[in-house]
Order: sequence, then structure tokens, then C-alpha cells
Amino acid sequence: MSDEYRMRRHWPAAVLMAAVVAVALSACGSSGSGTSGGAGAESEAAAVTGEATNAKPGEIKPFCPEEPTKVAYIKAAGGTAWATIAKAEFEAEAAKCPNVEASFYNGTQGQQAAIAATNAAVAEGAKVIAVNSDYGAAELPSMAAAVKSGAKVINTFNDIPEGQEGVDWTANLVMDSQAIGETEAKWLAKNVQPGNVVFLGGPAGTPTSQSQFEYFKKYLAQYAPKFKLVNPDNYIVTDWEAAKKRQAMAGLLAKYGEFAAVVTDYLGTDSGAVQAIEDAGVKMPAWAGIASTNGWVCLAEKANIPWLSLDGSTEVPAASMRIGLAQLEGKESPEPIPYKLTVYGDTPEGKVPKCEAAISPEADLSGGLPPSKIKDVLK
Repeated sequence: MSDEYRMRRHWPAAVLMAAVVAVALSACGSSGSGTSGGAGAESEAAAVTGEATNAKPGEIKPFCPEEPTKVAYIKAAGGTAWATIAKAEFEAEAAKCPNVEASFYNGTQGQQAAIAATNAAVAEGAKVIAVNSDYGAAELPSMAAAVKSGAKVINTFNDIPEGQEGVDWTANLVMDSQAIGETEAKWLAKNVQPGNVVFLGGPAGTPTSQSQFEYFKKYLAQYAPKFKLVNPDNYIVTDWEAAKKRQAMAGLLAKYGEFAAVVTDYLGTDSGAVQAIEDAGVKMPAWAGIASTNGWVCLAEKANIPWLSLDGSTEVPAASMRIGLAQLEGKESPEPIPYKLTVYGDTPEGKVPKCEAAISPEADLSGGLPPSKIKDVLK
């Protein structure tokens, strides 16, 4: 993996080391469940007054602070082009406020490094921290410490059942996994002949993968009961890596034969699964998922894959920042919670995104940045 997809802004070494020590100390004195704290902890979390505002979803200027304000985005398990684009969208949104200074951590060094990055953001004075909590409950102690410090902490993407509003975060901006799972199941029922189906997810224990898998499983049984989910107990762990998807899919094909459909929570690296199917010489299944890329669009066109994609996920961190800035102003944010992705590709319905040959195949083109900007940030 290139250095470009590692930490995009290096925290000062002394601050990061201090944060690591703080993590170790907090681990000794905390259960890590994030469910305790009661009224005392809630009173220490800065409350939102609910003051009326005329702002609309997607508007940041009504919440731009008058004083210099640091904001941070912590991507716990990063290293992907998606994270790089989400970072660019976060920074572009912050630039609309002259007094906002944005920083970003793209985690590639594991759970403890991601936790330390959250603590480092607090140590550097960040007042809004969007945490892409890919490691789930393990990140709650550092998030709770950030809330206690007075920062507005927006839990981003991952629904953590052990977490508590006002203790572990000040807002919980998760994707609407229920809507994703229901849309995928209904799409299969309408457009695909029944057969085997598999759900490919990210790292083990990732809350977004788990949530989307559970809802897909529920709605598959309701709307498309003739399909057989070959992994009913849990999603297939792939770490969102193409090579691991290829390996996993090869094993699944050897065990189950052909598939009617593949469902995924990151289309961007599903080229590996497609390659395994082509290697096996079997019929190409339909595909449904989220977080497509330019490479996926081009590959699906070449391989004649019928597919559905729900997208716009790279815009979520910027939405988290808008919520946090509104909270700093003591106002109610107009941003919708949970965050609903939109249909970007639906080939049976004739909604087919264009393959952009001049842009990196890793680029997610469904968000708010123009292709020319995305081309630059992924160089």
C-alpha cells in the first residue's frame, strides 16, 4: 500500500505518544461498554438548545463559527481511495468556513492507533470530531473522553449498540442500514432469478457490515424467500480487499457452484470476486451493494453485470461536521439522521453511470466532488 493512502495528516509525535498512554490508562479504569455514566456524564456533555434555524440539509455557512475552530475526521480503518475522497470532501466543506481548520487521520495501523488519533485530536484542541468508528465498542472510551472534554463528537457510519447519546457521542450519524437491506432485497426479488446469494463484508466485527448484513438477511427472507443465503450466520470477512474477495469467492464457488447474486458493503473492491467467477468459468451473477467506484462501473460494463448501487457515502463525514458545528452554536442541525444513501446505479432500470477511462478506477464518483477534483486527489 502506498504512503498516499496512509495517514494524510501526521499528528505530532509527542501528542500521539501522549494519546497512546492515555488510552492505556483509560483501558485500566473503564469497562469500555460506553453504557455507564448516568446523569453526571450527560450533564458534562454539552447540550444542544434546539434553537430554530433556517438552514437546510447540506448547508454549512449558517453554522460557521466566529472564532477559530479545529475540526477533525478520524477514519479508523482506512487506507482506501474511498477514505481519501471522503477526506477531500470533508476538507472542501470545512473550507467554506474561514475560521475552520480541518485535519484528518486515515488509519492503516490498527485499532490502538485509531483510538490514539481520537485522543490526539482532543489534545490538539479539536472542537468537532467525526469518528468513523470501524472498530466499534473498542473506540467508545476515547470518544467518551472527547465528549467529556467538551468536544462535539459525531459517531459516523457505525451503529454501536453499547454506545450512549451524550456520553460517547453528541450525535449518531449512521447510514440507514435498514433502508439499504430492504432496497437490496426488493431489487433481487424484482430483477433476479432465485438461487444462491452471498454477502461480502469488511473486517471482522465491523458494525456497518454487521448491520447491513442483518437487515439484508431479514428482508431477503421477507421479500425474496426463494433465494438461499449461503452464509446465514455472518457476513464473509474480506477486509474490503480485492485479493481476499477473490480468495473467498473462489472457495464459495467450489462449495456451492453458481450464484444468482452477490451483495456487498463495498463495491469498490469487488473486482476480486468478479475475477474468481471469471476464473471458474461460471455464469456471472447479479450484484447489489453500496460504495461503487469508477473501476466497478467500467468492470460491470465490460462483464455485462446487472447491478444496483446505493451511493453518496463519501459525503457523510462532511455532514457529520455540519452537525457538530451546529451543536457548537447551540442549534438543531437540519441534517437527516440516519443518513440515507441514494440510488446511483440500477442497470435494469436503465440508470447506468458512465465509465470514466481517464479517472482512477478507485474513484467514487457518486459524491459531491466533480470528477476533475477527484482525479487530482487520487494522483
